[in-house]
Amino acid sequence: MELLENAVPESRAISINLKKELGRYVKKWPWFLLTMLIFYTVAKIYLRYAQPQYFTTTTLKLQESKAQNAALSDLKNLGMGVSGDEELQGETTIIVSKPILEKVVKNLNLDVTFFSKGSIKEVELYDDSPILGKILNLKNPVGFGGASFFVKPLNGKSFILAGENGGAQKQYDFGKPFQLDFGTVQFDLKPYSEFSGPIKVLFSNSANVAGNLEGRISVSLPQNKGLLMQVDLTGPVPHKSENILNNLAKEYIVDGINDKNIEARNTQNFINDRLDIISGDLSGIETEKEGFKRNNQITDLEAQATLALSNADADTKAAFGYNTQLNLINSIYNSTGGEQLLPSNMGLPASLDALITQYNNLLLSKNRLSKQATSLNPEVVEMSKQIASVKNLIRKNLIESRENLMVQLGQTKGQINVAKDNLNKYPTREKVFRSIERQQTLKEQLYLYLLQKREENAITLAVTAPKAKIINPAFTTGIVKPNYSQITNGALLMGFLLPLVLFLGFNFLDSKIHNKNNILSLIPDAVVIGEIPVNKEKTPKVHDNDFSVFAESYRILVSNLRFFLRAKNINSGGVILITSSIKGEGKTTVSMNTALTLAGKSKVIIIGADIRNPQLHRFIEGENFGLTDYLISENENFESYIRKSNLSTNLDVMFSGQIAPNPNDLLDMKKFDDLIISLKEKYDYVVLDSAPVMLVSDTLSLIANSDVILYVIKSAFTEKEMLSFAGDFKKENQIKSLVFVLNAVKPQDTKFGTKYGYGYYSYYSNSKKKWWKNWI
Repeated sequence: MELLENAVPESRAISINLKKELGRYVKKWPWFLLTMLIFYTVAKIYLRYAQPQYFTTTTLKLQESKAQNAALSDLKNLGMGVSGDEELQGETTIIVSKPILEKVVKNLNLDVTFFSKGSIKEVELYDDSPILGKILNLKNPVGFGGASFFVKPLNGKSFILAGENGGAQKQYDFGKPFQLDFGTVQFDLKPYSEFSGPIKVLFSNSANVAGNLEGRISVSLPQNKGLLMQVDLTGPVPHKSENILNNLAKEYIVDGINDKNIEARNTQNFINDRLDIISGDLSGIETEKEGFKRNNQITDLEAQATLALSNADADTKAAFGYNTQLNLINSIYNSTGGEQLLPSNMGLPASLDALITQYNNLLLSKNRLSKQATSLNPEVVEMSKQIASVKNLIRKNLIESRENLMVQLGQTKGQINVAKDNLNKYPTREKVFRSIERQQTLKEQLYLYLLQKREENAITLAVTAPKAKIINPAFTTGIVKPNYSQITNGALLMGFLLPLVLFLGFNFLDSKIHNKNNILSLIPDAVVIGEIPVNKEKTPKVHDNDFSVFAESYRILVSNLRFFLRAKNINSGGVILITSSIKGEGKTTVSMNTALTLAGKSKVIIIGADIRNPQLHRFIEGENFGLTDYLISENENFESYIRKSNLSTNLDVMFSGQIAPNPNDLLDMKKFDDLIISLKEKYDYVVLDSAPVMLVSDTLSLIANSDVILYVIKSAFTEKEMLSFAGDFKKENQIKSLVFVLNAVKPQDTKFGTKYGYGYYSYYSNSKKKWWKNWI
């Protein structure tokens, strides 16, 4: 028997029974099993009919761009290959460009696809298709989106083509083009193939197919693997994917070779055109030179002019050098007017350079010293004298050097004048002859250069080296979609998580009171003296020799109640007020069964103090004549208003009586107070079944006459907000003797759960719980 805990309430910490919390969900294992089975079944059905997707890959190695000949570096490099990361990245876009992909579509007739019609899904036929199809031309390539038909065999040479939606059927022959609404197509029967059933054929626009391939093909550059390029494709037919990648690599290589040949041919045409023009110019220059020599009787002009030109050139260079040195000396001389650094190592005489270096060093030293001393400092004064002395020597040397240079410059100019006189002796025709020769030499060099490039370009045209090499032909590694293990495990996980999330969500959103801990969490100082299990009977009553869980819970409630009254020194004649927040929480049921349990060993009377809504007649038969009739009458003999309950020899009842319009006034009467005093003398316990305190104020009149107040809370019915009202009701009315009774508690919400608690007497229960109710 559970005794009352903490008769003097204190704030307490509510511990969480982890085993019990887990048990709440373990109990619902059939729901978890059911949802996991449903999700697993759906996953298996999906995997059964899902189209497997296979991963196919191929690897190309790009050639590095290198000049074929050192001499070719003057023109654009005509060799194949790539150079640099940017160009390599560009190749990944070129290989999946639409022109190349459209060639692949046409080469493999990917714009015509055959399918076998199944009951649930369609399977693409590639190698297994008994017929081949191709689109010869389209009437409107831009506006054509696609069309589908069914092909039915007629005989070994012809077939019937019907629309997918039951259109008109027409007969055509294999191997012969025929017209459809969108263009011209042709079907060919594969040799040694059996064509027995209808096949679905889908015609598509090659541009759309190429666009679809562009989105599905993945091109990547493996890191740290040189110039390798990996091309991947995922599709439902492995052999078809392999053919697409192999043909794509082939077309990419051919496209590169074609680009190279176009460039080389354009270069060849350019060189030939230039050679024709230069040949004509060179022929005219040679004719002009021949006529000039014949007319002027010239043999060799170079030997005649070599000496004169050599002397003139040498004297001119010498004069230029003298002028340069003279300008330099004048510039340095002008710079000596103030104290500033002079340029050194300018090709001047060594002695002069040494003096300039000495002067610069002295000036730098003086400048450093001037930052720390004034101009009157002895060291500064001494250093200024040295600088002035060196500067005078420099100026003197500069003057001497200038005079020498002027003498040498005059001599050189005289020699130049002599050379000019010698050159004037050669006729003007020499200049014309030299001009003709220069033009001839230039044209000859350009002509030879273009002849060389034409031969090199011819070699480039002859050598068809591809810019890429297929390292690994396309091969299929296996199925990548769907992932069987991932989908199966994910389905089981989702089947497990779905009910868990739903149960957690329901528990999180649940605003009802379910167990004792819910009460203590909201009202820490609350005293809960009883937990009444749920009972499905319409008017559940305890009776003698009743060993059910329901009856045992009331025995525990009464034991705790007596203990509570003894703690207040009330051994007999205690007044027990039973109330609740609202209607429907089982207040009258608790009142009746508490009175019946107390009546086992004590004299008890139960009074229907809920005048507005009397409920005792549900348990005890009799005329509704009692409390209100006594209070409004002048009769002081209350015993005439008391009836036997016929449920227990120790239990009497006073019904509510006629419904009065002023219950508060009646219960506030002194006559009612005297009645309670008289009943306490006659009975061991007086049980008052009062009205709900949240709806009416009648109960407030009964508090002063009560020794203990049993506040009934119904599990899974009473809102937590109502419990907050009960706490406020206790605090505002300063009620110290208010205790709580939790009614209609499910076994899993009791203190010990379904395994312990009141189960000691449970084998006396005749009712057997349905198996499916364990799921709820």
